[in-house]
Amino acid sequence: MAVLAALAAGYFCLVRYNNRQQEKEADRVDGEVLVDIDRDDILRFSYEYNSETYSFERGEENRWVSVEDPALNLMQSRLDTMAGKLTSIIAQDVITDAADLSQYGLEPPSNILHWETAQADYTYHVGDYNSFGNVYYIYEPDSHTVYAVKASLGTGFGYSLEELVEESGAE
Repeated sequence: MAVLAALAAGYFCLVRYNNRQQEKEADRVDGEVLVDIDRDDILRFSYEYNSETYSFERGEENRWVSVEDPALNLMQSRLDTMAGKLTSIIAQDVITDAADLSQYGLEPPSNILHWETAQADYTYHVGDYNSFGNVYYIYEPDSHTVYAVKASLGTGFGYSLEELVEESGAE
């Protein structure tokens, strides 16, 4: 009897696992892959916030340092999170030959994200948020192709340098 109960429990666990895997597959967004890199491959990145550009690069012991002030003790986990947003960018929609970039909030852009790996440099201008599709519009400079990408790329870069400085005794 115990064996039968164990088999039944195993069967239900397997069915539940398969259902979860199918849900995960359904949640995946098909689209054009613009960027697919590892976070550890990012050597430096920059972004704009309140009309200021903030730049960071990997220093000794793989720690993020401010290009503007390398002596600052920065919140490493927050910078890792920011860099992580740059690793996988999939366009959910592609608008080719976009004649008027301002209709997507790209002229002027709300942010300019730039990052580098040993193999490539990436620059994307970030525009408006579309709440209907939960996407931000982005494009590469000198291109008239606009991409709608998941909202996480457009968020998380709203920090001044002072807000990224580690308080003593924290983290």
